[in-house]
Amino acid sequence: MTLQDFQLGTAGYYQNSNYPVECGGVRRQKHARSPGLNIQPNERLAITSRQFSAGRWVIATFDVDGRLFVFGCSTPGQPDVSFGWVEEVDPNTLDTINTSPELATGGHNWCGGAGVLTDGTIITGFGRYIHKLNLDLELVAEMELPVDQAHNGVMRLSDGMMVTRSMEHDPSRNSVFTLFDPGNLECLDTFEFVGSSIGRFCIDPGKDWDSLYATTPTHVHRLIYKDRHLSMDPNWSACYDLPGEDQGFAWCNTVGDDSVWFMDMGDLPPVESMMRAYPVGTKPIAFSPLNQAPLRVHRVSTHDSSSSDVLTPFGLPAGGQAASALYVQDKSILMAFDTLNRKTGAWRFNGAGDFTELWVRDIANSNQALYYPDTGEVILDDVLADQSVDAVVVDLETGLEKGRVATGTLFAAGMMACPGFERDFYVASGVHGALCRVYVSET
Repeated sequence: MTLQDFQLGTAGYYQNSNYPVECGGVRRQKHARSPGLNIQPNERLAITSRQFSAGRWVIATFDVDGRLFVFGCSTPGQPDVSFGWVEEVDPNTLDTINTSPELATGGHNWCGGAGVLTDGTIITGFGRYIHKLNLDLELVAEMELPVDQAHNGVMRLSDGMMVTRSMEHDPSRNSVFTLFDPGNLECLDTFEFVGSSIGRFCIDPGKDWDSLYATTPTHVHRLIYKDRHLSMDPNWSACYDLPGEDQGFAWCNTVGDDSVWFMDMGDLPPVESMMRAYPVGTKPIAFSPLNQAPLRVHRVSTHDSSSSDVLTPFGLPAGGQAASALYVQDKSILMAFDTLNRKTGAWRFNGAGDFTELWVRDIANSNQALYYPDTGEVILDDVLADQSVDAVVVDLETGLEKGRVATGTLFAAGMMACPGFERDFYVASGVHGALCRVYVSET
């Protein structure tokens, strides 16, 4: 059975933290380690928000010993401005307490990643640079990655080394994984992947080696990490390309119930103009034609890649999303969403080829969802018809809406919801440049 990050304490990451790394852990299961909101009938959601300086892309938060940090980079479309940044902010007011220097990117404007390790070292990845900071946000060291390209996913492996991967939208260019030592930021090895890759990979640490799952525009593959080297698993891969369908590539993936889960239809209209620019994200944003296939969820067994399922959750043409499905192993429930068609729903996974629909609602979630295991609450966003965005809390099993509040932000973010400290959570608005604290209040 797949292990769960929130129960294991996210090995190698800071222990007194509710969310020490993007998606809560290397398996990208998005389960909070803190207690849920437990919203009661006489309570509502309230909000505090902060607008960052113009041109700042707000990605996500992480926390250390009750301290809150937010990280981001420069918004795309800026040809002459490009840097990453980290701030410590007040957990309630979101006012700045401390800030890092501007962090080098190599000129690329794309949302990177960050996490805090056991010893309090902060590791960030923006563009083609890795940075090492202390908790006072002083830059200790930085490393230029071998590939001059934007990277995403900066994750710790079970032996303490770390890995990131270059992003490629052009199918004629293969992505490259880079292994590095977070202690001295030494590059240990590079490995050329079998294709171009955009979505963030996940890692499933094992007893003898770590498994990394990553997608190309047509396949999902497994890489084996052992003895500080990566290699392709020749016995495990699966095709998710459906004949005759106008599909888009998969974004991020996650693991649960001995399966890899991911959604296709990720090649949203602005992505090509951002990713095909050099440096990435430095040309004016343009909108490509929509792929016309319905969104699908794909499941592939980690034991046998010939055992796979394709679920068409909503059946609406021209689907689209920019995140990963939520899979809750303890309840055998899959949650999927189609941002462009304003649909979110949940299905019980009864075993290979067998899904039972639990509910479907008109919610245009765009962010990485956040799940509270103790209360069954899920944090979503809802992009409304006028492009304004609400933060929404629903019950995983029933879809019952437990709370909703306007965030004051605009447009689908494709970023992350992260847990707070006491019946609250944080939502990053991406290129809109805002961070919101959403908390429970009496009616």
